[in-house]
Amino acid sequence: MGMELLLDFIAPRTCGACREDLPRLIQGPLCGACLSSVRMLSERLCARCGAPHAKREDLCRRCRGRLFAVDAIRAAFSYRAPVRELLHSFKYRGRLDAGRALADWMAGRFRRHRELAGARAIIPVPLHPRRLRERGFNQAELLAAAVSRASRLPCLPGLVRTRRTRAQWGLSRDSRLKNLEGAFEWQGPPPPDSVLLIDDVCTSGGTLEACGLALQAAGAREIRAFVLARD
Repeated sequence: MGMELLLDFIAPRTCGACREDLPRLIQGPLCGACLSSVRMLSERLCARCGAPHAKREDLCRRCRGRLFAVDAIRAAFSYRAPVRELLHSFKYRGRLDAGRALADWMAGRFRRHRELAGARAIIPVPLHPRRLRERGFNQAELLAAAVSRASRLPCLPGLVRTRRTRAQWGLSRDSRLKNLEGAFEWQGPPPPDSVLLIDDVCTSGGTLEACGLALQAAGAREIRAFVLARD
């Protein structure tokens, strides 16, 4: 019995979404059925926040008539199965192969979003140091590294999380923004005028906006964001 066959027999590899055993010839991290069900966002999106937007207006209701620190948000995928489950496998079960695949897929879709062009540096959204110690890695940094390689833009580490916040789940939009108030700051030399934030998931956009405010305070003038998935 070959070594690969023996390893599959002793510890079969599983799909990062449905957790079914993967056939030996599939490199993973998704089985064929899950891979075929990956979904992109609809073509009609809010021009600023990137949320699916059914109406003809350029901006969705939440973005119209308001000023934001982050000028535009775009996502590689919709935050639905199997991308959602694959991301959970990476973040919470330590499936680094899932993380590498997601990062490569995200980087491959970066150039499709022409509205993100012009940034001079990439900045990952940071984790609080305690959360980083618990998890062992920052998923946004791995995603940012892949986008950095694909775009040939430098990845800067100056954005830090200074305060651990409550989980955003179940909070209203206003509560989310208040929860994140003052949670980020820029440390080090001033950032470039135009930067691109990288994160894994955008739901309300509150985390990205809090990061954008910190970057504005440090001197950045044009701030956009690219995330793996948009809820």
